[in-house]
Amino acid sequence: MTPSANHDLVLIGGGHSHALALRMLAMKPIPGVRITLVSPDALSAYSGMLPGLIAGHYTLTDSHVDLYRLCLTTGTRFIRAAVTQICSAERRLTLDDGSTLDYDWLSLDVGATPDLQPVGGGHPDIVPVKPVASFHQRWQQWRDHDSPLAVVGAGAGGTEMVLAIAEHQRQAGHHGALSLISGGELLPGYPESVRRRMQRYLDDYGIQLREHTRVEKHGDVLYANEAPLDATRVLWCTGVRGTRVIADSDLDCDDKGFVRVNETLQSRSDSRVFAAGDCAAFPDSLPKAGVYAVRQAKVLAHNLNAAISGQPLQAYQPQKRFLSLLSAGGKQAVASRGGTLSVAGHWVWRWKDRIDRAFMDKFDRQLPTMTPPAADPDTLHCAGCGAKVGSGALHDALRDLQPYLSDGIEAGVDAADDAAIIHWADNKRLVQSLDYFPAFIDEPYLFGRVAALHSLSDLYAMNATPHSALANVTLPWHHPKLQGRDLHRLMAGAVKELNTAGCTLVGGHTIEGPQMAAGFTVNGQADPQQLWHKRGARNGDRLLLTKPLGSGVQLAAMMQKNKLYGPWLDATLNHLLVSNRIAQQVMQGFPVHACTDVTGFGLLGHLHEICQQSDVAMAVDSDSVPLLPGTLSLIENGVISTLNEANRQVLMHCDTQQIAESLLTILCDPQTAGGLLFSIPEAALAQALVQLREAGVNASEIGKVLVKNGDSSRDILLH
Repeated sequence: MTPSANHDLVLIGGGHSHALALRMLAMKPIPGVRITLVSPDALSAYSGMLPGLIAGHYTLTDSHVDLYRLCLTTGTRFIRAAVTQICSAERRLTLDDGSTLDYDWLSLDVGATPDLQPVGGGHPDIVPVKPVASFHQRWQQWRDHDSPLAVVGAGAGGTEMVLAIAEHQRQAGHHGALSLISGGELLPGYPESVRRRMQRYLDDYGIQLREHTRVEKHGDVLYANEAPLDATRVLWCTGVRGTRVIADSDLDCDDKGFVRVNETLQSRSDSRVFAAGDCAAFPDSLPKAGVYAVRQAKVLAHNLNAAISGQPLQAYQPQKRFLSLLSAGGKQAVASRGGTLSVAGHWVWRWKDRIDRAFMDKFDRQLPTMTPPAADPDTLHCAGCGAKVGSGALHDALRDLQPYLSDGIEAGVDAADDAAIIHWADNKRLVQSLDYFPAFIDEPYLFGRVAALHSLSDLYAMNATPHSALANVTLPWHHPKLQGRDLHRLMAGAVKELNTAGCTLVGGHTIEGPQMAAGFTVNGQADPQQLWHKRGARNGDRLLLTKPLGSGVQLAAMMQKNKLYGPWLDATLNHLLVSNRIAQQVMQGFPVHACTDVTGFGLLGHLHEICQQSDVAMAVDSDSVPLLPGTLSLIENGVISTLNEANRQVLMHCDTQQIAESLLTILCDPQTAGGLLFSIPEAALAQALVQLREAGVNASEIGKVLVKNGDSSRDILLH
């Protein structure tokens, strides 16, 4: 349940400024404002710990902010997507999934992109450090090689990085030649004492420093001062530009594509747009360094609140001096604070480590929980037909949708009639199903896709072809403007999946309520001779499952925010978005004796339904049941779906003597948009697995069908 809102504040990018600003805004919410964070990555790297991650001192979890956890804890809506277009004139964003997102206020913290112009825009041997958020994944692709490696750029970032790589090579037993290349001198702008100390660390690792050297590309060959560069791996740590999405927007940008802002962090061309961190171009140019982004967060949070509330804004005043702590490969570092003095050693690294871990703890144990604003006692919400969403918001949300048109649709969503009119062929069967459930995530587009796929799954489990659908939607109590935005995104996501399935949206019903919910009545057509049922499983059949289990546990972890892990949730959402249509089409060529989809009753519940309908027993190899990443860990950490207890009633029909309690929890876990479960002859098993995997369905054999023992109530043997 979410408090009512009148305005949308959208933050693009999960950089340092935005991460800290969200904490501050959570502790002092802006009345009537809904906040959304858009980022292509679930984890956001903390730049201060990135060299330590490469060197092996930190894990991915140590050095990255989990944006799912941050958003859930602070009451922020999270959309995992990249923004491909910003139109400030229309206050509209276009995302890489093809959807759009409207806003009232916008803040940008998207970092920068490498300026690869000296090498003609790029080279296959070059890996840029920025964007920092995705650097670790790129580094993993060629970290364990012994070929020569050069780091281009001898500022703080490049120098720390080459030393971190040297430490990684030392620990891994690699001996590739390392060099650090600078167009000027080592660590420009740093005191001479810092340069001397860092030079000694470079020498200790045998890293060659090449100053006053320019790297360029001639043809397909990289050159350093006109001589071929002796490196097959090049890490680019110098020169940045604004990201393409900002440079191509209608915002006022400088010649490198950074957003021009004034001292209040507002865009010079649009006062409703703010920018911070590396993507902002300030009146007095600032280095692209995380220390400035951290300090900007407090001003950004205050000014977003003030601008929306009509209060005076503060001016951001960059710090003139700051503590610099440079890591030096191993657990040692160099410290300075302007002036000429510096200190170095292991104790400095421990000092830096404490500071960095304290910063990251703000997004772990010290995450604040947002207290929603008190409800307005004068705001009443009607029931009955008074709960319907207004016609204006409904019309605006639906007018741009382009639903697929199935044959036989005489009147659909575009006709504005009281009901749909559908022609049906006499020799076919109408297969109809209904699903409806509350949103498990407050991202309407993603939820709309999953809700549609979940509803269509019942048709695929019966081997029916989707034909048409009716939507049933509940929207939270927000301003009609926001309701229209949510409905548009939800239905755009649903129509994307319905259209892919060749299923026409013919109408529906929309009301408002305490939380978002959606479902679909789906109609399908089928040849009666080709229908799949739960009855028909035969002795000797093999059981195939097309998706891993664990979505109930993973979604329950969202409710226990401190136990959520973003990459695990990412994997879960990706599986939810895989349509069962793929598996249904593959299995057309095989004799399917029985089929069902695995949803709310859990795997054992649906297996038992087949046992009852087919009058058979089953043996299930528990170790062969595929699981979503992290599911066992979450269960062992006390995470369980609220429906699990009810689903465990099926265990009275199972022989569970050899099965661990955690695995029983998984086998009873309710699934959203779960996979299909097939019972097929053993002779068809091998080829079915091959064809399913060729189609991208990683199906698993999980057991076999047995003759039912009439004297036993234990239909399912688990081993």
